[in-house]
Amino acid sequence: MNKPLSATPLQAAAFHRMQQLMTPSPVPSISTELLTTADGELNRELNAFLFNPPGDPNLLKGKRIAICCANGVEEVEIMGAMRWLTEHGATVHVVSPRVGEFHPTLGLRFPPICATHVLAIRLMENAGWIKIDRYMDEAKVSDYDALILPGGCWNPDALRADKDAQAFVRDMHASGKPTCAICHGQWVMVSAKILKGKRATAVWNIQIDLENAGATVLDEPCVVDGNLITARFPYDLPRMVDALVKQLVKV
Repeated sequence: MNKPLSATPLQAAAFHRMQQLMTPSPVPSISTELLTTADGELNRELNAFLFNPPGDPNLLKGKRIAICCANGVEEVEIMGAMRWLTEHGATVHVVSPRVGEFHPTLGLRFPPICATHVLAIRLMENAGWIKIDRYMDEAKVSDYDALILPGGCWNPDALRADKDAQAFVRDMHASGKPTCAICHGQWVMVSAKILKGKRATAVWNIQIDLENAGATVLDEPCVVDGNLITARFPYDLPRMVDALVKQLVKV
């Protein structure tokens, strides 16, 4: 894999990370290196999305985007979106619930860093910590122009139980602002009860959950129904972000 020419610092860091990922994981994982070099149309789109030099750095100037997640968020989905949106002028906040306390009978244990960061994963492999910019109970729809719900199975399964997250998703959608989800992120939309009568997609194994929530499910890389934007898998990320940008800049 060749290093991209004229790489920005973020791209150079991403390239270094890709090189690290070439070492086989001891647990089931998604290899971003394999994902971006496989011979498929969507794989090539993801490679260009992650590694091509950015276009207009002022494209999204003044736009504020909330990426809502919890521990277990899929690394390529959150980091890829954050990098591209930031490099094109947007302000991006990672918004997450506070950890809180759990009854000792549950046996749950969280390291202190969970108070300020969320843990990213690659399927089942830990991928490192991402700083929280704002807590879920502080987020206001009026502060943001769009919402993204990334996947990773554990992340949305925790986030969907948070009442503040449910309310934020409902209110963002009701406001008419782009409300996006990819992979398993649509689980939060299911719990927020915004999918009934909508066209949507998701990672293949939870499409039945969207159908049970009243959605018309399409097995397509990205489905747009008004301001509801959904995608299936990490290699669909470029198309989801493109649909988001078209609504934000009205192109």
